[in-house]
Amino acid sequence: MKYTKPMKPEPKPAVASAELTRPDWTAGKRRDEAMLWLDKNENADPQLAQVVAEVAAAMPASVGYSYPDHGPLYHKLAEWVGLTPENMILAAGSDGLIRATFEAFISPGDKVVHTAPTFAMYFVYSKMYGAEEVPVVYSVSDEGPVLAADDLIGTIRDNHPRAVFLPNPDSPTGTVFAPGEIRAIVQSAVDVGAVMLIDEAYYPFHDETCLPWVSEFSNLVVIRSTGKAWGLAGYRIGYGAAAPELAEALHKVKAMYEAGAVAAYMLEGMLDHSDDMRASVRRLQAGKAAFLGAMQRLGLKVLHGKGNFLHVAFGDHASAVHEALADLVYYRQDFKDPCLKGYSRFSATTPVQFDPIIERIEKVIKA
Repeated sequence: MKYTKPMKPEPKPAVASAELTRPDWTAGKRRDEAMLWLDKNENADPQLAQVVAEVAAAMPASVGYSYPDHGPLYHKLAEWVGLTPENMILAAGSDGLIRATFEAFISPGDKVVHTAPTFAMYFVYSKMYGAEEVPVVYSVSDEGPVLAADDLIGTIRDNHPRAVFLPNPDSPTGTVFAPGEIRAIVQSAVDVGAVMLIDEAYYPFHDETCLPWVSEFSNLVVIRSTGKAWGLAGYRIGYGAAAPELAEALHKVKAMYEAGAVAAYMLEGMLDHSDDMRASVRRLQAGKAAFLGAMQRLGLKVLHGKGNFLHVAFGDHASAVHEALADLVYYRQDFKDPCLKGYSRFSATTPVQFDPIIERIEKVIKA
């Protein structure tokens, strides 16, 4: 028999496209435990980390070797947010809920409206599912990134997208829309028959929420992370809420299990410590305010964003500051996006943990 060279399997066009790129999965390395980790918007509060460690220490061995049963968590989570279990969706991080929305509703060629810059996975999933992106771009201003609600509403009405994705607060900008503006944006999505996803990953650092609105708007999905306020970034579990019919559609495209048993156990346990979570948020907000105040007293330009992070522009001192902080803290030094060019971003931490960072910056600026 004549040998025929097998054909090389090709991925679908959207995945094969050069426009869809992802980071090198072999290139990552562990961060130094001796440094402060303020580069990924995690919760770096030592007191909350101790609470998380205590919940983990009480975990029965059976959680590790058994498949998850999420029923109890759905009921407990629904009670905590004031909805019903039929409203709720779990996933491997809020990112998993974004993907589920694309999976359930987006076909190749569908239009998707999102802000820009924003959470990177909105761009990635748009490419993966062959959507036609309609980005609404933040403008540059002396006060930082600016986007008018009317611009977003006009884009929705002009393009009739299949879905609209809006983080509130947005990331990396830290910007928010007022509740009245959010309601008008959601209504504009209703008017054109679009799914509307509001990403509240930073709740309750910004404690205005649209989550109760899922009982009013049948097209609305509201999602949240547990990696920001709850200190559970390493466990990769997020949750969302929607009208029962919409939630059912999202459940249809889920994996066999929405999240692992360990992650579900941790979230269920941490719901008993919501007071500790909110106390942690207050500590991090205090640290954020102290840091921003210190930077302003040094004459540096800052942005008062609403997430668990902050921006400061070191200006002509940037190189010297980055050198002074190199062995102390991980943080985002700069952005390519025009609306944030020249700004450095630090995740919020406690006043005590910010003190040595402030001290080194002061030495550079005053020198």
